[in-house]
Amino acid sequence: MAGVDGFQLRALTAADTDAVVALGTAQGWRNRRLFYDLVLRTPSCQALAGCIDGRVVATGVATASVPVGWLGGIIVDAEFRGRGLGRLVTEELCRLLRAAGCTTLSLEATDQGRPMYERMGFRLTTHYHQLQADQLDDEPAVHDGAHVRPARPADLPAVFELDRLATAEDRSAPLGVLAGGGSAGSGAGPASGGAASGSAGWVMERGGAICGFLFPSERAYGAIVAPRFEDGIFLLDWHRHVVPAGSHVRAGIPDEHAAAWRALQERGWAETWQAPRLLLGPDVPWRPAWIWGQINSAMG
Repeated sequence: MAGVDGFQLRALTAADTDAVVALGTAQGWRNRRLFYDLVLRTPSCQALAGCIDGRVVATGVATASVPVGWLGGIIVDAEFRGRGLGRLVTEELCRLLRAAGCTTLSLEATDQGRPMYERMGFRLTTHYHQLQADQLDDEPAVHDGAHVRPARPADLPAVFELDRLATAEDRSAPLGVLAGGGSAGSGAGPASGGAASGSAGWVMERGGAICGFLFPSERAYGAIVAPRFEDGIFLLDWHRHVVPAGSHVRAGIPDEHAAAWRALQERGWAETWQAPRLLLGPDVPWRPAWIWGQINSAMG
C-alpha cells in the first residue's frame, strides 16, 4: 500500500520485533516485546509495519473478536507525525477488521490519538481504570463452596462462552493462546496451586459449573471474568497470590463497574492509569460488571 512520501504498509513479522520495540520505547512506551510476541502468536491478530525507505516508522495491531474488532498499538515515529501516517495505519486496521466480519470497532485512546479517532467517527462509551496491587503471600479464601483449579483443555468451551456473555466478543483465539501456556511471560507459575503443565490459567467452579476464570497475560495483566462480585475479588487476589514475590498485578475495571473500582481501592489497590474506550459502529451488549481484568489495553 502506497502512502505519504513513499510510506508503505505491510504485515508485521517476527523479524520486525526489534524495530517496533525500539520505535515504541523511543516514543516513551514501555518495552513491548512480550506484547508483540503475544500478537504474533494469536491468529485473530493482524499487525502492521509502516515503512519509509525500509525503516519502520509506524505500527498498529488489529484483533478480530467478531463482532467486535479492537485496534491498538498504533505508534508513529515523532519525526513523521503530522503527516497523516497515524490515520493511514488506523484506516487500514479498520479495513482489515471489517473484512474479518467486525461490525463494531473498539479502541482505548491516548490523549494524543483521541482527536483523530473522533474525527473518524469514534465516540466515547466508557473508561477503563487500571489498578495495581503487589504480590499476596497468603492464599485467599473462596466463597460459598467454590474452588479454583488449573484450567484444562476441556474447560475452554465453557470459558469461551462465559467470556462471550461478558464481553459480547469472540475472544477464543487470544484466550486460547493464554490458556495453552502461551501467556508471554506473565510470571505466573505453579506455586500455591498454580497452573498444571500445558495450562497457564485457572478456573473457578461452583456446583460443578465454571463460574469464573483467570488467564494471566503480559505486563501483569490478566483476562478475568466472574459474574459474582466476590468471585471477581477472589480471582484478583488469586492472581496476586500466584505471581512471584516482589511482583504486582493489574486489574482493568470499566466505568460501569464502579463498585469494583471502589472496593479495590479500599483494599489497597492503587489506580495507575485510565483510558477512554471509543467505539465506531453499534453499541456492544456487554456485561461490564463481569469484567475484572483485560488481556491488555490493545486487545480488550
